[in-house]
Amino acid sequence: MKTSRFITLGCLMLAAVAAEAALQSVKVDATQLPLVPAGLRSQGFRSGEVVVVLNVHADGRLGESLVLAASHRALIQPTLDVLQKWRFTPAQQDGQPVMAQLQVRIDFQQNGVVVVNRTVAEIVAAKIAGFSERSFDFVTCSPGEIDRPLAPLATVAPRYATEAYQDGVRGRVKVEFFVDENGDVRMPVVAADTHPYLSTVAVEALRGWKFAPPTRGGQPVQVAAVQEFAFGTTDGS
Repeated sequence: MKTSRFITLGCLMLAAVAAEAALQSVKVDATQLPLVPAGLRSQGFRSGEVVVVLNVHADGRLGESLVLAASHRALIQPTLDVLQKWRFTPAQQDGQPVMAQLQVRIDFQQNGVVVVNRTVAEIVAAKIAGFSERSFDFVTCSPGEIDRPLAPLATVAPRYATEAYQDGVRGRVKVEFFVDENGDVRMPVVAADTHPYLSTVAVEALRGWKFAPPTRGGQPVQVAAVQEFAFGTTDGS
């Protein structure tokens, strides 16, 4: 039996992009679709779904990838393996290639290719499963779903240069990211209108953070999170 796959795509900019310039999203030039493992087919597999977020470098290379949800854990590795064979045209900001983040949903049931504008944050806010009738074997949690608030075990302060302060480069930076089952920071992202210098130092610092592994019902889980950094301001603005 041939199983078809339905792909949806969405794009969200990473750090260090200019606020005023127009964004041209990542383009997927070539894809291969994962096969359903024989073990699942022998169990009477009918349909499934995997949601993945990808970093695409400014030269079009695939960077870090992270599974946000999977109806069957057995579908995760085949999906990640085949994504390595995909080819991309990088996003552009003001005509220059930049790193960007792409969200991919592969549905092992329906036909067709549809492009949608849905950011990773919006997906998690919808609890991912909220737009699917399926139950998920693996799913990213929202902060309110874990047993206790995220607790950093180690933090790194951003390297905010005195020259930047003197030049008036100030403000607050909100970084959205994921904490995986080991407590590691994954896929940090900022809004495209964030100052590029502040974006860079905020993301670099957050990548050095380590959290106590989050749990839900006593079991390790992956969770979406937000951290805000203030640079040269104490007035809350």
